[in-house]
Amino acid sequence: MRVANYPPERLDSPLFTSRSSEIYAWEGSRLLKLFNPEVDPFLIENEKINTIEAYEKGVTKVKCYGLIQIKNRTGMIIESVRGQPLISLAGSYPTTAFGVPKLMVKLQTQLHNTQTYIIRSYNEMVITTLDSQPLSFLTETEKDNILVKLSKLPDGNAILHLDYHPDNTMSDRQSATIIDWMTAARGVPAADVAATLYLLNEGEMIPGLNKAVAMALETVRKLLCKRYLNEYQKITGMTDAEIAPWRLPFLIVRLGVWNIDSEVLILQEKIRAALNE
Repeated sequence: MRVANYPPERLDSPLFTSRSSEIYAWEGSRLLKLFNPEVDPFLIENEKINTIEAYEKGVTKVKCYGLIQIKNRTGMIIESVRGQPLISLAGSYPTTAFGVPKLMVKLQTQLHNTQTYIIRSYNEMVITTLDSQPLSFLTETEKDNILVKLSKLPDGNAILHLDYHPDNTMSDRQSATIIDWMTAARGVPAADVAATLYLLNEGEMIPGLNKAVAMALETVRKLLCKRYLNEYQKITGMTDAEIAPWRLPFLIVRLGVWNIDSEVLILQEKIRAALNE
């Protein structure tokens, strides 16, 4: 389904706003995810494909009904899912915080045990991203060295989310599901674990937090990161050595796809450091 020129004046105020989109109530139990004008249409189309595939494979409860055009913005109609993001849920019910690492690992291992041939290859995604404008700071020699490193990494067909963290996991305390599939790919599970470790341990904090709150959240997320990794490795037997080579590819994708202004210089430094390891 693709509807053209839906009148924007019929929309109420957004229920939620993120970096790339606004969420509006739609018909019945459906929501409109309205992407900002600057979001790459290729990424929007990918989110549609990824969401449909993830739903059909049973690894998300988010059903996609298609795209809609509202003036210069594209939207995606999706089914609403019950609950709150895990971080918000832990704020409302503090005792649930202790179960967050195990729940994250449970959902992620289900994801990693699911095969796909529809979602794009992560290895190919990284190579393509190398040619994007945010990676133009690299010399041709550095890019060649990165390609050599990438050529030594295994490929796979497991579903990878690549933006997996507590805010992209919805729960009503009875069940939980993963949301936001724009950056999903197929590959080996260690690549997705490396991505989650970066997001939990090094990703940019919510803008505008006061210093005390930011410090408290930093402590909490580092503890969460440690417990998440311990739980994932206990369940799967995955080693640090399997995860480590996937740090560089994710740094490339983080810079090239997300391209967050406040992260650019930091990621450039981290990419060069990882390249020289």
